[in-house]
Amino acid sequence: MILPDSIELFLRLVLAYLLADFTLQPDFWVKNQRKHDWRSIYFVHHALMAGGLTFIIANLWNIAFILKDPSSFPLFLPQFYNTLLYAFALVAVAHFVIDGVKPWKRVTLRRMIKPGEESDAIEAITENPAHMHFAEIIAHLVVLLFALAQLSPRIPVPYLPGTPGEMIRIWIIAIAFLLILRPGGMLVSGSIRSWRRDWENSEEVGLDHAGRLIGYVERLLIVMFILVHEYTAIGFLIAAKGLFRINDTKRSEYIIVGTLMSFAIAVLIGAITSYLVYQGGIEQVIRYCSELL
Repeated sequence: MILPDSIELFLRLVLAYLLADFTLQPDFWVKNQRKHDWRSIYFVHHALMAGGLTFIIANLWNIAFILKDPSSFPLFLPQFYNTLLYAFALVAVAHFVIDGVKPWKRVTLRRMIKPGEESDAIEAITENPAHMHFAEIIAHLVVLLFALAQLSPRIPVPYLPGTPGEMIRIWIIAIAFLLILRPGGMLVSGSIRSWRRDWENSEEVGLDHAGRLIGYVERLLIVMFILVHEYTAIGFLIAAKGLFRINDTKRSEYIIVGTLMSFAIAVLIGAITSYLVYQGGIEQVIRYCSELL
């Protein structure tokens, strides 16, 4: 195992997971899965998409070299076979099984509902609890680690764009931007869900998905400001967000809490990314993993 190359490959596998589970999966797929449980065909669609995307990204450099020199295709056949087995098949089956636990859990919750408790239990059925999200992510990461153990390169990988360290930095930045979008938004939404009922029946109507888009933009800006060391701009962003006032006290407090949670997530991810990319964090991680192994 060549450690920098293995870390680079694992980051690509994580990137494929984030794209398949959060970025590229349409909302109507998720809603259909929640509505129809096991009967939804989108479980299969999502599993095939996740496996196919993982297969492509795991073979990223192989495909690049074949496009550069088509005559080298036979040399890469063994690697394509391994990734077909451990990137496509394994990840696709894992997504189908792990995501299939959620409708089973919802069916179990329905059976546990007592008469008169329907309104209290409906949210637990339609929305996945935080511990289920966390367990699902851990399960997927375990599958990716197993795939990495099978696909980890035994000889140095020739990278077309640059060195392994340079590619690791690129993937870390890409993963950071993906994390602050859908996963970050889901974390914010889950943290403030308990206060949503206090104002959701308000007569005031907003733009469709405007809050989600605002959260995406503000987190993207914060991470970019941190990566280019423009920390003062973050203060201006917070001040600009604070200029808006809402007469409804409960709604105003709800938005303020959500904004602070969004800022905190973006600052945390931005600080970790800056440490890994600019302050020698990657080298320390590689050194620690080398000593551990």
